[in-house]
Order: sequence, then structure tokens, then C-alpha cells
Amino acid sequence: MPAPAAPAPAGTIGHSGAYLTDGERRAVVIRGMTVPAGVTPTAADLDTWIAYGFSGVRLAVPVAAGGRFPATAGWPASDATARAAADPGLDQVTGLTRAFTGRGMRVVLRLVPAARGQALSGATLATGLGRLATRFRGEPGLIGYEVPAAGIGAAGIGAALAEAVTAQDPDHLLWRDRPAPFDAAATVAVNDPTGYLVGWKDGSPAAVRALASAADAFGLSWFYDAPSGTGGTVGTDPPQALGGGSLPAAPAEIVRPYPVAVAGTPESLRFDDARVLTVSYRTEGPAGGSLAPGAATAISVPAWSYPQGYQVQVVGARVTSAPGAGLLCVVAEPGAARVDVRVSPATAGPQVRAPAAAGAGGCATSPVPAAGAAGSVTPAPAAAEGRDDDYSGPLLWVLPLVGAAGAAAPLAFVFRPWRRRSRRSGPSGPPGWSSPLDLAPLDPAPLHPRPAPAEPAERRPVVVPGQASVPADPDRGGD
Repeated sequence: MPAPAAPAPAGTIGHSGAYLTDGERRAVVIRGMTVPAGVTPTAADLDTWIAYGFSGVRLAVPVAAGGRFPATAGWPASDATARAAADPGLDQVTGLTRAFTGRGMRVVLRLVPAARGQALSGATLATGLGRLATRFRGEPGLIGYEVPAAGIGAAGIGAALAEAVTAQDPDHLLWRDRPAPFDAAATVAVNDPTGYLVGWKDGSPAAVRALASAADAFGLSWFYDAPSGTGGTVGTDPPQALGGGSLPAAPAEIVRPYPVAVAGTPESLRFDDARVLTVSYRTEGPAGGSLAPGAATAISVPAWSYPQGYQVQVVGARVTSAPGAGLLCVVAEPGAARVDVRVSPATAGPQVRAPAAAGAGGCATSPVPAAGAAGSVTPAPAAAEGRDDDYSGPLLWVLPLVGAAGAAAPLAFVFRPWRRRSRRSGPSGPPGWSSPLDLAPLDPAPLHPRPAPAEPAERRPVVVPGQASVPADPDRGGD
């Protein structure tokens, strides 16, 4: 009998179908900044990002021809022993990564050329990924490794890159850049069948606002990557020869509330012009089955969005965080099949306090057991045949580089709004799809939340600044 697989490192991000997931089997959304090669964020920068609700960092990692990692000017110097080694840059990357994960951030490492004019060939990427995966195997808090689309068009290169990672690091994911299906001028990084937004077009306020709203509608994670003066972005450019690059500021359009971790299967997410956030989810886990009793949904509520505090309405759950907490914690009531959360501005509520660390760690699992569960966790059932969010084939890695138009239809299969993922098919579409329209590029405008059915007066949400809850309705389900 083969030995059981070793547990994944703490804070490892995986995926279940189209959802990123954490070690508690919750659906997670990771949002943050891209750090250019050769730039070191300060402790004050990290404090600001945490106050904004950011939960991740995308770090540009220079790789030279042959897959080597030279020392990068502008980053803290490694010791003499490391400088004499073949890959002194790996020690610099390790130190920076641990500085980020030590504050609760999740980190993705994005390979970039070490010098201007250098092309990243498939061979360089494969060798570099192997060295990077060897160094970061077992590293906590890592999302994985990201590579550009250029150099992967040749037959077999995608499989070779995947093998270079999995042979050394079976726990962390490999991500590849592609045009976004909802906007051909934007870019997503994908690991079949999920992804996150990395390319923000021209970086104008209008473009950033539209893409941030699209990410909400699609439930996408993202890393903001500012355009550079070279026609690329700060996260894809080589490092400056003498260091001294600057850290881009976060545009106001991306600072918004969102669910960092959802203790169930998300159905809808919307943040409107009135600064009202609505989040709805089923309490069944993304892979089916129930989560641990008392598993918490964590929602980032930055003071930037709610300068006078906020008020909360919940249905099917209770709030377990303190009034004014920058990380709102919600736990489903025993027997609830669905939870609805609405966060809106207060006129004189408690001032929002930033969490001490990034991510969902500030929301502890509640000790209250689910009805009839007595502390047990229902195992996930076998995947239902044809269910769209259970697809796990090699679609995104083996598709030829056919351009945005050719990629839009198959990629729209993956990047659909959260509400569409949860619907079952009718006679007009395949199992799990709401209609054949799911195969077309989608409108990035945010979805309007589904109107809630009328509630008896005694069951309507009670609004309290910073905190409110109502009893669960076990009979209230999904669509």
C-alpha cells in the first residue's frame, strides 16, 4: 500500500473546479498588488495594503538564460555564501516571500526576463521553474508560479513546464498568462479551470474601474499591475540595471470590499456606486458536502470604502466579529442552506479598524456545531456527471495560442459570473450550463443581486451599525 501523501504546507492555495480554495475547503478570493523586480515594499507599504484589504502579492522574479536566478539590484543582498552560489537571486526571492507571508499575504511568483532584450524560451522557463519549485517546495503561503504566454506556443512546451513544477513541488500551482475572455485587451493567468486577473489594459481610471467590476461579477482574484513606460507592465518588465525602481500606488478604483474566504459555494458578489456590498452563497462546499461546523466567511471591509463605518444585514447566519472590524466574520446558522450578506455605509458607526494581518486568519472557526452534525464534517459526494464547476481537464494548457477571438468561447466556459456557475441546465444547454449564451464572451458589467423573497416581519434582517443578524431559514435554498 502506498504511503499517504504528505499534507500541503500551511496556507497553500488549491482549486476545486472553478474556485480557488484554502485548507479549510473554503472558496477564496485573493487580491493585491504586483511588486516589480528590484523593488522592496516597506513595512508601511504592507500596513497600507492590509488596511485596503489586500490579501496577496504577485512578485516579479528575474530569470536569466539557462534558467538561472542572478542577484537583483534593489533587493536586500544575500549573504556571501549565497552570492557565491549559482542562484543568489533565489535567496532574495525567498526572503521577500517570507516577509509577505509573515503578514498573512499569499504570494505568486511571476517569472520575468533578467535583462532587457532577453526572450524567455521554453527551455529557460522549464529549467527555471524546476529550480524555483525545488527551492519553494513545502513553503507556506504560496499560490504558485506564473509564466508568460510567449515561448509556450511550441508543441509539448506546456506539458514540459507543468512537469518541471510537479516533479519538484506537487502542492503549488502553475499559472500561464492569456487574454481575458471578457476583454481581449486585459490578461488573466490560468490554471485549468480557474484563473486571476493580471493585465489592466491602459491603467486608466475608467479601465481599472470596469475591470474591477468585472472581477466582482466573475468572482475573480486579481493582482494590480501598473503599465510601465516601455509598453509593458511593471510586473512583466526586467529589473532596472541599478535598482531604484518604484512601487506603484494602488489606484482608488481597486480598493473595495470583497469576500476573502467563503464558507460555502459563492453565488453572487456585487459592489455598487452607493458602496453597498452584497454577497450570497450556499453553505455546501465548492466540492460538495458540508464544511467544518462553524467555518467562517471572511469579508474585507476597508475603511477607505466606509469612512464613517458600516452596517450589516445577514440572513441565514450570524456575525461573529466585533462592530467596526476591518475583517467581517460571518458563520452560517445550523441548518441554513444559503447565506445572504449586505454591507452598507453607516452615518455614525464605529470607525473601521484594519486587521492585524492580511487574509482570512482573523476569522476563527466558531465552536457552535451545525444542527445534527455534532462536530462532524460531511464528506464531499462523488462529482455529478456534467457539472460545470467540476471540470478539471487540460483545456487551458493545451489550447493553441489562437488569439483573443479564438480563445473567447472556450475560456468563457470557465470565466462565468458566480451566479451562472450555480445554475442547472434546461433543455437548451448542456448539463450545468444556464444557456448556450455561456459560450459567448460575457458582459463585464456587475450582476444585479437576485431579489430576495418576501420575509415575514419577524424574520427580516435587523440593521445594527457594524453588526446585525437574523435567524436562519433552513428552507431557503438556491435557485
